[in-house]
This record gives sequence, C-alpha cells and structure tokens, in this order.
Amino acid sequence: MLGPDKLDLYLETIARRSHSRLELELEWKPFGTADPAFLAGDPLRRGCDWQRFGGRVVPAEMQSERKFESTDTPPNRFVKFALLGFRELCDSVLQSKRNGKLAFAPDAAVALEATSMLRSLDALLAQPLFDDVGELRRIPFESTTLQRREGYREILLAWLMLDAAAQLDWPGREDAYDGTTRDVATLYEFWLYFLLVRAFRDRLGMVPEQDPLEKVDGALPFCCRAVDGRLTINLRQREASFSRFRWQKDGRELRVHFFYNRSFGRKGVGERGSYSKSFRPDYTLVIIPQEFDQVDWNAAEQAAEKAGRIAYLHFDAKYRGENLPGIFGDAESEDEQAEDNHSRATGAVNRVDLYKMHTYNEAIRRTVGSYVLYPGLVPKPDEAPRYERYHEIVPGIGAFAVRPAKQGESPAGLESVCEFIHDILTHQLDRFTQSYQITTATEEIIREEPVKYLRADATEETVSLPGSTAILGYMRKADVDTFAGGKFFYCRATDESGRPLSLDLSAAQGAVLIGWSGPLPGPFVTVDWMARVTSCRLVSNETVKLETGVEPSSGAVHYLLFKLDDVSKLVSRDVSGLVVAANTFAHGGKFRTFQSNLSEVFRQKLANIAGA
Repeated sequence: MLGPDKLDLYLETIARRSHSRLELELEWKPFGTADPAFLAGDPLRRGCDWQRFGGRVVPAEMQSERKFESTDTPPNRFVKFALLGFRELCDSVLQSKRNGKLAFAPDAAVALEATSMLRSLDALLAQPLFDDVGELRRIPFESTTLQRREGYREILLAWLMLDAAAQLDWPGREDAYDGTTRDVATLYEFWLYFLLVRAFRDRLGMVPEQDPLEKVDGALPFCCRAVDGRLTINLRQREASFSRFRWQKDGRELRVHFFYNRSFGRKGVGERGSYSKSFRPDYTLVIIPQEFDQVDWNAAEQAAEKAGRIAYLHFDAKYRGENLPGIFGDAESEDEQAEDNHSRATGAVNRVDLYKMHTYNEAIRRTVGSYVLYPGLVPKPDEAPRYERYHEIVPGIGAFAVRPAKQGESPAGLESVCEFIHDILTHQLDRFTQSYQITTATEEIIREEPVKYLRADATEETVSLPGSTAILGYMRKADVDTFAGGKFFYCRATDESGRPLSLDLSAAQGAVLIGWSGPLPGPFVTVDWMARVTSCRLVSNETVKLETGVEPSSGAVHYLLFKLDDVSKLVSRDVSGLVVAANTFAHGGKFRTFQSNLSEVFRQKLANIAGA
C-alpha cells in the first residue's frame, strides 16, 4: 500500500495542497508601530499604560491583529498520527524477537524493507509541514479533506487497512505473503475465494448462514468472529474451509455450501468421495435440495448424499499451467502442441488443465461439472471454452477467465461466472431435465443388489445378469426351439375383448427374455435357454407371419414381436408361484399395476428363480 516512493509522492502532494485555516493573533506593540484604526474599535481593551502627551492621552502600547495560515488542522494532525503509527510498526518489526533473538536478520528482506520505510518516514516527519501540527485528539472521519483530497485519502486508506489487519487473525496469509515470500498463484486462489463469496451474496442474492466456530467434518468456517472480538479467517492451503448460503427462486430453495480445499477420499457408493484416489479441488460448490433441511448442515449433506440427491460443482484456480504427462501422456499431435502454444500466447486455458476437470468429473461421485478459473483474456460469450456432455448445461467441463481489475472496478469475467452458477442452480431446481432423469435412474440402479442367474454352461456357480429387466414369456413346447433358432418371440397383446393393451415397450429393449411353459394348472418351468431383447414392437398378426414365417395360432389381432440376440443356455426353474401371481394381476385388469410394482412385489420370487 505504501512503499517509500508512494509515501514521498503522497506527502509531496499534501505539502503542495496542504489543508490550512486562517488564524488571528493579537500582540502588543509600541503605539507608534501599531495600526491606530484597530485601536479605535475598542480603545480601553486594546491600549495600556495610557500617558498624557502634547495635550492628548495616548497608550504606550496597543494591541495589533495578525492574520496567518495555520496547518495545525485535524486532517494534518491525522496524517502525522498515521505516519507515527507506521513508524512504530516498522520499528517493532526490526526489534521483534523470537526465542530470545532478533526475529529477522539485518539482511533479511523484511528487515531491509522495514529499514527503508523507517528512514523514509523519519525524513517525512522532519518536514516543516509538521513543525506546528499538534497532537490528534480524535480521528476526523467526517472531514471531506481526509476523505477526498489526494494524498490525504491514500494515507487514510492505508491506516484503515493497517487497523483492520491488526484485528484480523489469518494464519493462512503466511502461505502466500510473508516477509520473504510472494506466492502469486496462492494469492490468486485466496483472492478468488474472497471474490466468489462476495459475489454469491451481492450478485446472486444468496443469504449467508451463521457458521459455528468449531471444525465440522474436517472443515472450519471461512470467516467468523472469535470470542475476543477478533475476526478470524480460516483460509489456508491444504486445509478445508467453507461458507454456507441459501438460495431461493420462485418459492423454491436450495442449500449451497461453498468449500475451499475440500478432500474427496476413496469411499463407498453411498458416501461422499472418489471411487479411486483422493482429490482436493480448490473450490467445491455443494448443492442440496430444500427437502434435506436438517438443522445440522453436515447431517443435511449426508442425508442428501445417501439419497443421491446432492450435486458437486468443482473449480480449480490455475494461475500457472500444470503438466500431467505421467497420467495423460504428452501432446498427441502437432495440432495439439500448436493449440497449447496458442493458449500460452493468448492467456487462454491450457489443454492439460481441462484434463484434470475430466478427472474430477469421472472420479468424484455425483459431480455435475468441473471448471478452470484462470487470469487470462476474457473470451467472447460464444467463444468461452465450455463443453457439455449431452444437451444441457451439465454434466460438462470448461474454463472461465477471471482477472483482477483496478481499484473500484469489477474483475473481468466475474459476471460470466455468476451467470453460469445462476443457470446451474436453476437447472438443479428443475426435476424434468435429462440430467435429473439420468442421475435418478443411475442412483436407483447402483443401490440395487446385483442380480445373478445360473447358466447350464457356466463354470462358476453364478454369473452376472446382463440386464436390469427380466421378461417372462409363455411358450408352447412346440415353439420353444423355433423361437430359439429364429431369435424371435411373439405373444398376444390384447385383452379378453380383443382391444390392444396399453404397454410401455421402452423397458423391453436390452432386457433378458426367459421363456416358461407347462400345462394348466401347473407346474410351470422355464425353458432351457435365455436371450437378450434387441427390439420389441406392437404389430398385427400379418406382420408376425411376414417377418417370422410362423402363423400365430391364437387368432388375435395384435401381438408383441420381440427380436432376440445372444441366445444362451439356462438351468430350468419352477416359476409356478410367479406365473400364478402375474396372471392374477393381468386377468384382474391391473396389468399396469403389475408392471409398475414388479420390483416391489415379485423381486424376491424372481431372484429365487434366477438363482440370485
């Protein structure tokens, strides 16, 4: 804030346009040298030692009024007070001790800087400007000179920042800035966190929540007020910290937790973490639906994670490009090398940085997107490097340029990041998106116990079932070999009145078809083969005959025609109980109910049949 050169400039500006006021001073002078007009205004008070002289009475001495400019004003007193405070700080740095010895050697960078500043301050305080400036009794914050005049306002700002720093407890500052270190990459990381926390509140309308003082799940609140009133900043490399918010739109709400350096270690399917190695993104935005609104925010995260209703959005600050050849290999072509060279020349994001975003998306469970933040040139909106996997804003990867700006100006690129996060939050509120359907279906599938089945030619006792749906179809014994050899199967698709059944055929593709047969009233057993369904259509009896060469014997008008593949042998099992239950649903006019409740009502019976 105030190096020696800046101090010289500010004090020169103050000396050239110093604040002053007009003072009046009265002094006694011999009668002959004073202004008689001033005496005439009040002769008795302004004259003394009156004497008779030549028939007149005149004073031997009289008061005289002197007007002059005085620099002993509140703004100048504050400047002197601030400079003395700066000098005291420099002197305390030089005299500070650690373990009985001076904390800094005379040739250390911090000692040299403090010595240079101390000499400059001594020279400035010796200027005639401060000779008649008195002691400050109170800080004149209301002074327009102190607030606006050049030189004065810079000294005020420096003093205010020094005063705030004296009340601030931030051990993490040593990671980026101490007497001997200037780690610009870490400073950029810290700056982005401060910037985003403020942007969430001011630009996105998020409501901050009060954070506890203690560590929760290995993380500390980013900013809190300690018991002694000091402001504590918990922002340090390799240590997790967080800020919590609530965000509302159209009457619906999301909980948003913003983490710095949160670790995602190797964990199980229903837990927060990675399925491979540990990862620690610079920033993680945790998005939780309103229904997980436990009082304990950590319990809310765990509940949402267990239900598969949580979303993670990761950001990495890349002040310098990282090279990951050991994982991803070197550039694969001259075009890619040229692309990287162009990125370095234009300040764009490097390709290797995007590799790591792919890694976050793949390894960290329930991640919806990972993005690089870098201080490069801000591209046009249609040229921003963002890549969506499907048709929607997430899942995806990309990069945003965010650059510091001059004092009072908004950082370049911040608006684009805020608009993107707003779109992400809006997307997460919508339960009719493709990504919501994909996530929900994935969570339901991975929480099921893996289904097993027995095959006649299997060398192991059980083999994994190659599909999530099993279809049982009745086959006459005479047709069993025909269906297996022709790789097709058909069944009647009408009710007793001859009307087509309303069926959802989307679940059939990719399912496993298991045939069963047997005389009424049973027993019913599966056939000795199974197959994968490649397609299923609702067709007429003429179409069945045309495509298969077999004329249906039931005489129905509509049929379900299955095309099959991967025909393999299967150990026959008794399915009497399942078939009777299914017929009870179907003949009771509740085929839809049977279809939608298959997983709940018949899962155990089907598992027994399949040999799980």
